[in-house]
Amino acid sequence: FGWFGFNGGSALASGGPAVAAAVNSEIAGSVALFLWLVIDWIRLGRPGLVGLCVGAIAGLATVTPAAGFIQPWAAFVLG
Repeated sequence: FGWFGFNGGSALASGGPAVAAAVNSEIAGSVALFLWLVIDWIRLGRPGLVGLCVGAIAGLATVTPAAGFIQPWAAFVLG
């Protein structure tokens, strides 16, 4: 939950940019988590917990610089 507080709290307000940052963080993290899980499943024949965690962190790290300034579809693409 800390990542959402960091991205959303960086706006120093509870308005539109903070909400956008939280939503975009969720979208990018979820998409990356899912895709990394699928890639693990294809490569290894089974999904793995490590791949799941790495995918989520990769998606969150990728969206962090732009979280409050992009549209949700762009968060999906970044994820």
